Amino acid sequence: MLVTTNDPEDKQFYITVLGKVEKVADISPRVVSLEGKPGETLTARVRITPEPAYPFSILGMNQEFSNEAFTCKLIPPGKGEKTWQIAITVTSQKPDSLYEIITLQTDNQYKPKLKVRAYAIYSEPLKEGTSKEHG
Repeated sequence: MLVTTNDPEDKQFYITVLGKVEKVADISPRVVSLEGKPGETLTARVRITPEPAYPFSILGMNQEFSNEAFTCKLIPPGKGEKTWQIAITVTSQKPDSLYEIITLQTDNQYKPKLKVRAYAIYSEPLKEGTSKEHG
């Protein structure tokens, strides 16, 4: 990192910053990617487990794009458990590429927001004699 000062003897110099990066939670999967045919209901489940050194609760959840094709339900941990879950359901009656960002609000001072991205691609099956390859 370049530092610029008003010292005429040492106007610019470089410093190195080192530090340990610790994760606050294990999120699996971090990105949800679903594929299906129009009319199908696609589902996924995301697991959020706080790291022992950084316990937290999830206070709320919202969908950034409010995409009506996505239904998201926050499932709190069971008794004696620490893992939260998001149940994701996606539906579309037509070929479409859908995207949503799910934001979780936490009570953790280091990570007050966690984000999960979700994609769903609905495509028609290929007709006999056609190919996905483009020439």
